[in-house]
Amino acid sequence: MVARDKTEHYQHNSKDMSTLHFDVSTGLKSVIGKDLITDDEVAIFELVKNSFDASATNVYLHFFQNELIVVDNGHGMTYEDLRTKWLFVAYSSKNPTNTNTSSNSNLNSNTSAEFRAQIAERKHFAGSKGIGRFSSDRLGSELILQTRKLDDPLTTVHQLRVDWNLFEEDANQQFENIPIEYLEKKEFSLPPEIPEISHGTAIRILGPRIIWDRARILSLKASLAKLINPFGATTDGFEIRIIAPEQLSIDQQLIANTEQDDDTGLHAEIVNGQVGNFIFSSLQEKTTSIYVEISEDNLICSTLIDRGEVVYEIREPNPYPELIQSGFKCQIYYLNQSAKLTFARRMGLPSIKFGSIFLFRNGFRVYPVGEAGDDTFGIDRRKQQGYARYLGTRDIIGRVDVEGPEEHFKEASSRNQGLVQTAAVLAMASCFWEFCLKRLERYVVPVTWVDSAEKTSEDLSRLMTDSGRARVTNAVAHLIDSENVQVIRYSKRLISILNERSSQFESSIEGLKAIAEKTNDSEMVHNLAKAEQRFMELKAAEAEALRIAVNERRAKEEAQQSAKEALEHAARLNVNLTEEKKRSLFLASIASVDANNILNMHHQITIYSADIKQQIENCMSAAHNGPLSKQEIVSRLEQVAFLNQKVLSISRLAIKANFRLESDKIEADLADYFQTYIREGAAPFLGAGVELIVNNSAVLKKRFRPIEASIIIDNLISNARKAKATKVVFDITLTEKTNLMMTVTDNGKGFANSIDDPDRIFELGFSRTAGSGLGLYHVKQALGEMNGSITVVPSAQGAKFLIKVAA
Repeated sequence: MVARDKTEHYQHNSKDMSTLHFDVSTGLKSVIGKDLITDDEVAIFELVKNSFDASATNVYLHFFQNELIVVDNGHGMTYEDLRTKWLFVAYSSKNPTNTNTSSNSNLNSNTSAEFRAQIAERKHFAGSKGIGRFSSDRLGSELILQTRKLDDPLTTVHQLRVDWNLFEEDANQQFENIPIEYLEKKEFSLPPEIPEISHGTAIRILGPRIIWDRARILSLKASLAKLINPFGATTDGFEIRIIAPEQLSIDQQLIANTEQDDDTGLHAEIVNGQVGNFIFSSLQEKTTSIYVEISEDNLICSTLIDRGEVVYEIREPNPYPELIQSGFKCQIYYLNQSAKLTFARRMGLPSIKFGSIFLFRNGFRVYPVGEAGDDTFGIDRRKQQGYARYLGTRDIIGRVDVEGPEEHFKEASSRNQGLVQTAAVLAMASCFWEFCLKRLERYVVPVTWVDSAEKTSEDLSRLMTDSGRARVTNAVAHLIDSENVQVIRYSKRLISILNERSSQFESSIEGLKAIAEKTNDSEMVHNLAKAEQRFMELKAAEAEALRIAVNERRAKEEAQQSAKEALEHAARLNVNLTEEKKRSLFLASIASVDANNILNMHHQITIYSADIKQQIENCMSAAHNGPLSKQEIVSRLEQVAFLNQKVLSISRLAIKANFRLESDKIEADLADYFQTYIREGAAPFLGAGVELIVNNSAVLKKRFRPIEASIIIDNLISNARKAKATKVVFDITLTEKTNLMMTVTDNGKGFANSIDDPDRIFELGFSRTAGSGLGLYHVKQALGEMNGSITVVPSAQGAKFLIKVAA
């Protein structure tokens, strides 16, 4: 009863109520203008976004004295557009909710049709709140807008003049009562430095609230470069150009004082000119990158590229329904030392100050995501949990792109607080983590980080060794260990069967099997079976050779005793051991070689000879059982050739060497070993006609197998002699990271013109002469075992090689 009385009382009183309306004071201008947009650069971003959404291809920012002009060649506006849209506070034709004109008589009846036409051209827009026009209030006290619609038959330029100070004179005034000057003109009134436009919009801002000096403009230019695309000069055919006549003389002086081929960050110091970054195209050839996108058929497509080589391309189902038709794309570069140095040199600032992972919504940057010090994605928080296992913001740079309406990807009204968290935003972050960042980590950490020299390498030379290819194979095999992953392609250069002699052969074989089965590569499956058979034969041959050598060694105990007595005799003669160590690995004459060294070398020759014998018998046995393929014959002969190369090297060393040549490594100065072997071990056997020159300024203590180092030198000299060289120069130095670097140059005939890719000369069996194609292959294999690499250096005459060996 009480409740009913109350209801009747409410209904009775409601009959006396009248309709009320909000009163909007002039103070609203500041609320949605300079008070909301608190950053001057962000205010300019808002104007540039409007140009982008107007389908402009060019935007000019003109700074002169006390004014700023923003000009674009977009669609422009008609008189009705100005009256019913631009002057309609918070109205946006880019917001789908504003396409229904039946509820508001102030809107142009063609709005829906125009909006649909815009949607056809651009699926989504950078802005949609209708407040970007008020950003000019942040920049200056007065605004003059000129605009002409594309294909306007009246060819009229409409001009508005807005004095923001009028809105602040009396806070009790009605917003709509402030007068806005309007006039019509025949042409745009623009400074002579700005190219003429037939349509578009020009916004002139007078009474600037800050001084746009050179430092501020350069800062703005750097920010604008990241606004549209941090990885190039243009996006969607959209170009921004800065014009500052007062800064032109300084720009010209900087350009005049810079050498033409100076690869520095000059463009970062120049005010006038196109806005954009011109660095990332060169980074692609220097580092590892991953590209991920969700396709139209709702698959996550990933491609990992390492210094220009496509390592793999895969597809898998998209587990995020919120990201269907979202246009999700992600591009991340791993910044190795080489990439960081290149970035700093060309951009004029270190990569850590440029930023990390940028976020783009509908083609435009979302602030502050990606700024230096920003950790929106929590990358650095995770890295603290495992410094040596995870990538941090200083290790990567990249971008994430999404498209969608406001309800999915909504930018905070302040324009510098990122995106409002929605289900789609959370799904985007998860996709970035699981399918982008972690996928890059699972390659970089096990492939690159385990090799200190690989972090500074600008090419794939270190990965083309057996140890490098084994790491790549295992990383990719681990990645595809899921039934949902479909492998589209993979690098046959980096992922291939290793030499059976390699110490990494066994560890890589299972990974290769997994990749071959995943890709239904029947040829690789067949070749793997053959390689495993040869590997077993090789192990058996080595075991038999070792057994024979051990038996012979036991029979030489008497010789060992003689060697011991010879050593004791040398000690009694008080040989200066310090001098002998300084001369390192070689002695000056036969008299210094003791019996124990000779016995050790004889022991090694016995092992290799027995191994060769066993290999030949295996080959003959296989031939009796059926015809051998060309690949099978080449592979077996390569094993024999490599063993024979060891015998030849030992035969030279047997005269002058004082170190043990058994399978164990020695600890010595590798640079000194190279130098002494060239002079004492190789030169005496060359005869007349070839001069060997060694320039050594390096010291690198390292564990290595002397026989492998000898094979490297012997083969390089042999190749030079075949090319009719009369001089071979070895320059040995240390890099900044204390790694050994040896440049080998000869004055021979050089490489055949028919060789398009110089790196192919290191492939097994590759030759453009009558040679076997094994020498340089053996060099690369030997360097791979000692954590080194070899590459061809372009040379006007002869051949030039660069060898690097990690400390």
